[in-house]
Amino acid sequence: RGKNIAFHVNAGSTDYWISLLIEFEDGEGDIGSMHIRQAGSKEWIAMKHIWGANWCVTRGPLKGPFSVKLTTLSNNKTLSATDVIPQKWVPKATYTSRLNFSPVL
Repeated sequence: RGKNIAFHVNAGSTDYWISLLIEFEDGEGDIGSMHIRQAGSKEWIAMKHIWGANWCVTRGPLKGPFSVKLTTLSNNKTLSATDVIPQKWVPKATYTSRLNFSPVL
């Protein structure tokens, strides 16, 4: 609580398979869907929920920087982090957004 949402690029991620771990989300904390948008595109690509807070997309080659959109399961609140993952992203790195859901009190 009190931190912004961060996206950890999981080990083994490539331009064709990107896996992200969501960290520090406040609010309901239950992400219902996650989408990624690559550089120069208007298309949001649905990511697949793997387990826990891990999501992936198997489509490529994908080109950064990437924007990420999160939607909560319980109330369909959406946040979009524009260009949160840089063009020269690397596996095992964590990229922090400037956003978070409102905390549940």
